[in-house]
Amino acid sequence: MNLYTAVLFVHAIAVLALTAALTMEAWTLMQLRRAARASEARPWTSGTRSIAIAAICSLVIIYATGAWLTESLHSWAFAWPRLAVMEIALFALLGILTGRRMRAIRRYTAGEAINPSEWNSLTQSVLLKVSLSTRIWIVIGTILLTAAKPGLRESLSIVASSLILGLLFSLFSFGRGSAASTVHGESR
Repeated sequence: MNLYTAVLFVHAIAVLALTAALTMEAWTLMQLRRAARASEARPWTSGTRSIAIAAICSLVIIYATGAWLTESLHSWAFAWPRLAVMEIALFALLGILTGRRMRAIRRYTAGEAINPSEWNSLTQSVLLKVSLSTRIWIVIGTILLTAAKPGLRESLSIVASSLILGLLFSLFSFGRGSAASTVHGESR
């Protein structure tokens, strides 16, 4: 096994770990959205910090190994690696926003007296669904970018499509309400 193959293997394992973290986050979010009270959500919030750490570590490894692989292939002149880096940065930004909301949810589940309307606004947040769905589609779009290695126009189409699909898929319902019904309920 040469160095390139070893780095590619680590890169693939990091992508799988990130995918597993997103899957666990989706399951946790579904359970939180179903919980009517914070006491029902305590078992689901205990692992959120570990999931976030796994996702952050995976993202850093993906970035570092991806940059090394791109450099070894002399591919930085192409559009797809630069757009893949942009998608990684967007993924990280959305992850930060989600992390803040999840920390607030963990604080609420640790407390005794919790206002039900505040609990609902935290767990039924449109931000959580949009962020999760968009990050899932960013991963899919980035995998397509790195596999197809398209030109600028196609790369931009893949990035735009992954972001649009992320927003559209966030409208599907899981847990107690969809993003569309949550937005509609908030407008009342």
